[in-house]
Amino acid sequence: MKKALQSIVLLGAATGVAQAATSVTLYGLVDGGIGYTKTKITQDATKFKGESWKEKRTVGMINGILNGNRWGLKGTEDLGNGTSAIFQLESGFDLGTGESKQSKRLFGRKAIIGLTGDSWGTLTLGRQYNVADDVVSGIDPFGTGVLQAGVVNGAFGDSPSARMDNSFKYMSPDFGGFKFGIAYSGSHEKSSSEIDEKETEKRDTSNWLSMGLGFDNGPVSVGLAYDRFRTDVRNRGYNLDKKTGEEVPFDTTTKGTTHMWNLFGAYDFDVVKLHLGYGQIRGAVTNAKDVSGVGLNGNLADYTSVYIPGDAGKPGANWDYTQTNGFRQQSWMVGLSAPVSDTGTVLFSYQGNTSKNKADAFDGMKGKLNIFSVGYVQGLSKRTRVYAAASYGVGKMKFDESLHRGNVKLKSTLIGVGLQHRF
Repeated sequence: MKKALQSIVLLGAATGVAQAATSVTLYGLVDGGIGYTKTKITQDATKFKGESWKEKRTVGMINGILNGNRWGLKGTEDLGNGTSAIFQLESGFDLGTGESKQSKRLFGRKAIIGLTGDSWGTLTLGRQYNVADDVVSGIDPFGTGVLQAGVVNGAFGDSPSARMDNSFKYMSPDFGGFKFGIAYSGSHEKSSSEIDEKETEKRDTSNWLSMGLGFDNGPVSVGLAYDRFRTDVRNRGYNLDKKTGEEVPFDTTTKGTTHMWNLFGAYDFDVVKLHLGYGQIRGAVTNAKDVSGVGLNGNLADYTSVYIPGDAGKPGANWDYTQTNGFRQQSWMVGLSAPVSDTGTVLFSYQGNTSKNKADAFDGMKGKLNIFSVGYVQGLSKRTRVYAAASYGVGKMKFDESLHRGNVKLKSTLIGVGLQHRF
């Protein structure tokens, strides 16, 4: 009996140690507001018809104005020698409907497992953010939220904060304020066969490389990030001609490289903090797969479609000027944030960009965009905040006279107030 009691005590002590070394946390963010949004696009008179316009307007509840709604689980286990095993599963959802976001994925925001150590850094794999999200996105006064007021849905597009599927990522520890990171995602899939001396092949060696360097010490914050997307897909085989009944060979190849880089910086003068940002996109956004957004500029891109003939058996298609390799976009941001109390902050930013496509098919198309935003965030407690935001964007797409399209003008407005709670 005495030995049995000793065994129970020892087992309980061991269990207590294991629980102390392992932790799992349930967390989340619930954000919703009431607002007004309006986007109006007007096309000038053309050679064939008069002025046309379309408008989209919403009044009422807006899901996640300040930040996207989410819930998640994250955990860590101490492995000894300063190293821990970690995991994080994070799901996005729409507060108004309760539906999952990120294309209905269960854990669409993040799903990772990895190792971390104070002396050597963090290595993770799974679905996770690119390095730019770690070193660049937080420098914008509005971050990646507040709809068009933030850089992602504003003038920059997805590259300052994008998610990578099937990726490996390393982030260094802090070296006197400096940190760096690198991430990679690639498919490298290939299948082939031969039947009756007829060969077929499917190959996808597309990949995504993300890297960045950040510095955050005292009043100075600087972040530089670079993302490169390389598309290389080949399909080779035979199609049945319904008229002749014969098998017709086809061989289609899709290749392209897109470069995206962003440089952001901030300086805190105590009474006010200055935020600056600049970025470029060079190449088709279709090469980037999950990073295909160009922000508010996408509304203008809808009017730039041109039929591009196919080659080597590849069918032609209608592409807008962001979807072919000649696309170019330059974006910039100037912002201010100022504390007005211990828990209140005023935010302001101006964003702009210019865009074009150097390919002959899009000659004469030039886009321009400007966005002005102001906001206020007031903390009610450590977990709860109220906020208000207003943003106005105006853009224009100019066409060469020979295209007979007429210029396109964009006006986009956001006004909203909301409540956010973190748990």
